[in-house]
Amino acid sequence: MEFPLPNDFAGLGDGVADDRTAIQAAFDRAGADQKFAMIPPGTWNVSGTVTLPGGARGLIMQGTIRYTGTAPTFVLVLGDGGTIRNAEKLYTGLNVIRQTISDWSSEADIGITVRNVDASQIELRRVEGFTIGMRTLGDGRGVEDSTFTLGRIVNNRIGLDIWCATATAWNTSVRYYGGHFAHATGVNASQDRFGVRFGNEPGAYSNHNRHVFDAPNFELRQAGSNIAIPFLNQTSGSAIIARNMRMEACSPIAARHTGTAQDCEYDVAWTNTYLVGIDYTATATRCGNAVINRHRAPASRLTRFLAGCENVRARAFRQSATEVGVEGLVTIATSTTTATYIADFCFNGLIGLVPNGRGIELAANRGLGWIVDVSQAKEIAIAHSLVAGAAGGRLFARLFDAAGNIREDVAGDILASLTTMLWSAPAKGWHAGAPMDDANLNRRMTLRFGPGVSFAQVGIVGFDGVIDLEAIRLYGLPEFAPGILNGTPTLPNSGRRSLAVETELDLPNLGPGAEHLFDVTVAGARQGDLCSASLSTSSRFVQVAGHVWTNNTVRVVARNVSGFSVDLPAATLSVGVVKRRVA
Repeated sequence: MEFPLPNDFAGLGDGVADDRTAIQAAFDRAGADQKFAMIPPGTWNVSGTVTLPGGARGLIMQGTIRYTGTAPTFVLVLGDGGTIRNAEKLYTGLNVIRQTISDWSSEADIGITVRNVDASQIELRRVEGFTIGMRTLGDGRGVEDSTFTLGRIVNNRIGLDIWCATATAWNTSVRYYGGHFAHATGVNASQDRFGVRFGNEPGAYSNHNRHVFDAPNFELRQAGSNIAIPFLNQTSGSAIIARNMRMEACSPIAARHTGTAQDCEYDVAWTNTYLVGIDYTATATRCGNAVINRHRAPASRLTRFLAGCENVRARAFRQSATEVGVEGLVTIATSTTTATYIADFCFNGLIGLVPNGRGIELAANRGLGWIVDVSQAKEIAIAHSLVAGAAGGRLFARLFDAAGNIREDVAGDILASLTTMLWSAPAKGWHAGAPMDDANLNRRMTLRFGPGVSFAQVGIVGFDGVIDLEAIRLYGLPEFAPGILNGTPTLPNSGRRSLAVETELDLPNLGPGAEHLFDVTVAGARQGDLCSASLSTSSRFVQVAGHVWTNNTVRVVARNVSGFSVDLPAATLSVGVVKRRVA
């Protein structure tokens, strides 16, 4: 097979002469004749851009193209731009370096640009010393369904740039194997660097999706104040999957997300710490992405179950004659409130909860959920089901600082995976911008909280109308086991079916058959609650019993059942109140 060579056009490849004209002539001939171009062994200096037209079948590189200029430029460009489809190409052995390492100040400084490839094979041997090492560019049409085998990607601020230039372009469904993204010590040491970036021009296509990376290696030389992150995602794309990543000398961040990207997964096989996460900047409007850290953390392959109610109807109790609560769940009201402290937003039960045969009907301004300590565990997931698999319900959250005070409409406090959280000033809470349903693939939701949030009231509310809730569960990341504060003394009105009070009691001298009546305050007790009382004494002659006769008050009677007077020493009286199950 004949290949157009730069040698055919007076190229030397001796590392001294400027071979740009010769290489371009060979490339043009390959394009015109629909042949492969070849760069033979040697160092082929170029002072500017060389472009292989889309008419060429591909490029076989055995030598190195070295850019000797200083001005930013696109050095090696493969394929036509615009709306041309460059299909079934083979670019192999790509090897482009910069004679002088770039100062990374211009993104017009690109080693290799691959345009509009489809169903193609690209093998990168080396790209070194540029602001952007290799860019895959969707121009007037897209990059898709191609395979990249990656070698050494060295001393570039952005190693691989997955980019779209126009609204009619795309960059989707691409496979990548290997890749050694590395930086030498001292190279632009104060500047941030990234292994792979997903991005686009303003107004251009941004839904980059289904990019799968196998076993990339990142040695990005984090030092001092710089950040060194394997993935930078500035798009709204989804399903960016990295498997078996190696992270050495990187920031403890697998990816930085600045937009609405979701459903991305970063599988870390080795790193310097097991506390690797995702950095969501202030411009990010979605979460719902995951780091799977396999390095010394096998438990992180699983999601941690935090709390749940397998059937709210089975745990329903009567808070009062008209109010219903659910054991283990805080009852939420989304109506207008003047409350400011966390406990004042929590209810043991309310009207607007109606038990039925399988679930509990929640009015539009009612919900059920938990109070979670999110001071360290910043991501949780909520799953729920309505009776008969119905769609509906919305996420709801109220956020509090470390002192338990409400945080009102603070930017960056909350993100959701599949919806935008909207602030409601009257309710002093955040609700999802859309109902949760399988048709919109948003029934399973992740919430992420900002650094200033210490506690969160989270749950499912009716919002759009009555919903028939059957079950609700809460999950978290395996690295943390946050506390669920429902039912603690700090938050007593949050799903407590059993109430208890202990007090010191010194009964008077009781004559035969005599009784002594007195009241004990039990916050939350209501008429009809089951009640018991006991006295820590060895005497069998004094019996005590209790009855809830008005709100928050238990009438206790102590009766001498003997035929003689009894004068007991002071002892501890325990009063227990249990809410009735809903029949």
